[in-house]
Amino acid sequence: MILSDKSRVGQKLPSEQALATGFGVSRPVIREALAVLRARGLVAVQSGEGSHIVPPEPIHVVDAVNRMTRMRYISPGEVYEVRVWLEAKAAYLAAANATGEQLDELNAVNRRMEDSRKDVRRQAQLDLEFHQKLAEMSGNRLLSIFVQSMNGILQYMLESTLGLPRAREDGVAYHDRIIETLRTGDKDMSEAIVRDHLMMSMRNFEFTEENQKLAGGGEGTGGLLQDPEKRNEEEKIYE
Repeated sequence: MILSDKSRVGQKLPSEQALATGFGVSRPVIREALAVLRARGLVAVQSGEGSHIVPPEPIHVVDAVNRMTRMRYISPGEVYEVRVWLEAKAAYLAAANATGEQLDELNAVNRRMEDSRKDVRRQAQLDLEFHQKLAEMSGNRLLSIFVQSMNGILQYMLESTLGLPRAREDGVAYHDRIIETLRTGDKDMSEAIVRDHLMMSMRNFEFTEENQKLAGGGEGTGGLLQDPEKRNEEEKIYE
């Protein structure tokens, strides 16, 4: 019903009794169905006005990916592989679609990352903001949502790599190259630079993973840490 071509955002749903009669079920069944739809972000209840259809929010995709990574259903390596594919293509599209104002905003984010110095968590947040803006500049909303869906696990992963020598400086330098190339409108070169940048980031993460294992940290930062207190502290990032 809600996903049919006849439904539209903002449309008010019939009353529980009308829905129960129409579907030939009891009102408790309708209440349960509406609760599921609310949980999925498809309907909202307004006091005194009943239930209305609302547009799906990307946060539901984000939450699903975060749950799968926390439960180790998706590995960090798989996240990075998909990230490289998606963001390289985002850069290709952004080279054709980005405006001067958007590129100036991208540069401002990179300058803030450059100034973040020893605050690794802030660096990771700004790094992700840079790449999220790049995805939005592609003009493809679904691509942007998929990139956003990985930000929870990537925040965690970036914090483990930005402490490496020159990691922040190298990241900022790559971002500058990306911006400069986007300004030229060279789609192939923009795609190539983003791919190189993310492959370097992936190698940095693999390096920190290996060091974590050698140091006796169990499966590394991407796996279940043996120290429960350390694991709980690091997983706060997901909350």
